[in-house]
Amino acid sequence: MDWVLLTTLTIALLTDPMCGVVILGPEDVLIEDISSANLSCVGNDPFITAEWTKDDQVLSPSNRVQFSADNTSVLIRPVKRSDSGQYSCTLSSGVSSGMANYSMTVYYGPDVQIVGGKKVEDGSDIVLFCSIDSLPAATISWIVNGEIFGHSLLLISEKINKTHSGTYTCSAFNNVTGVTSSTELFLTVTDKDCDSGLGPGEAAGITVAVIAVLGILAVGVYFLVMYVKNTSEPVCNLPKPKENKQSRKALSNSRVEEDNELKTTPFKHQQRTSVTPGAQYNRQEEPVYENKPHVPRHAKPRQLPHQKVNASPQKVPNQASSHKKHSSELVPPTLPLRKKRVSHTDPDIYCTTLEFT
Repeated sequence: MDWVLLTTLTIALLTDPMCGVVILGPEDVLIEDISSANLSCVGNDPFITAEWTKDDQVLSPSNRVQFSADNTSVLIRPVKRSDSGQYSCTLSSGVSSGMANYSMTVYYGPDVQIVGGKKVEDGSDIVLFCSIDSLPAATISWIVNGEIFGHSLLLISEKINKTHSGTYTCSAFNNVTGVTSSTELFLTVTDKDCDSGLGPGEAAGITVAVIAVLGILAVGVYFLVMYVKNTSEPVCNLPKPKENKQSRKALSNSRVEEDNELKTTPFKHQQRTSVTPGAQYNRQEEPVYENKPHVPRHAKPRQLPHQKVNASPQKVPNQASSHKKHSSELVPPTLPLRKKRVSHTDPDIYCTTLEFT
C-alpha cells in the first residue's frame, strides 16, 4: 500500500506544471525610436533554465535586444514597430515547467506620401491620394494654396482650370505619438493644345526602343571585334581529302603493276649500250667527206608492251667492219709529207707559181 502511494505521488510531481510564472513588462506607452521595453519572467518555484520566444520564434540577442545573465530578463532599446507582438517565457526546473505570455504594442507614425500626377490638363479632374502609415490612425488635412480643402484620404476636384494650379499639402497628426507629418505636391494645370510631356506609355516605348538599339550596337561591336581578331587567320580551311582503305589499296596495286611493267620492258638506252666500245670509237674517228655514200641504218624492232622479251640478247653487227669496207673504196689523196726544217731555198715553198685562167 505504501509503495502504491509513493508511486502516485511521484507521478503527480512529474506531471504537475510549474505555477506562478508571469511576465512583467513596461506600463507606459511604447513609441518607436523613443521608448525602451524591459520584460522580466518571474516564477514561484525554483527553475533551472529560461527560454524566450516571439510569435512562436526563438528570440535571439542583437544590437537592440539584450538578455540578463540568468536569461530571465530581456531589454529592447529602442523599440521598433517590428517589435510589436506576443512574447512568451518558459521556466523549467527539470521536473516541471511553466510558461507565461505578454503582448507588446509599439506606436509609430505618421508617415505621409501623396500619390498622383503633377500635371493636369485644363477641364479635366484632379485625383490625389494621401497614403499614411500610422498607429494609431492619424487625422488628415488637405491644404491647397494655404487653405484647408478637406480631411479625407482621397482628394477629388472636377473640371479644373488654371486657378487650381499650386501647392497641395497633405498633413497627418498622431494623437498618441504626438507627431505631425506632412508632404507637398506642386500641381500645374496646362492647356489642352499644349504639349504636357510624354505619358507613361510613350516613355515606356522610348525606353524599350533605346534598350533594343543599345543591344543591337553591343552585338555589332562584339562581332566586329571577333572579325578583326580573326583577320590573321585564313577565311576558310579546305578539309584534307580523306583516303579510305579501298583507295589506298587500289593505289598501291597500281604502283606494283607499274613497277612490274618497268622491269619487263627494255628501254632504248639499254639496247644502245650493247654496242661494243671499239665500234663506237672507230665511228667517231671516221673521216667525213661530202661524196660519202649513204649507209642505211638497220632498223631495230621496237618491243611492244604486250610482247614477251627474249631472254637471249640480239647480235649487233660490227659497225667498225662496215666502216672499214666503205673507207677502202674511197681512198683519200695522199699529201706530201711536211719537212721538219724549212729552208728559204726550198722551191716547194718559195718558188710556187700561181696560174690564172
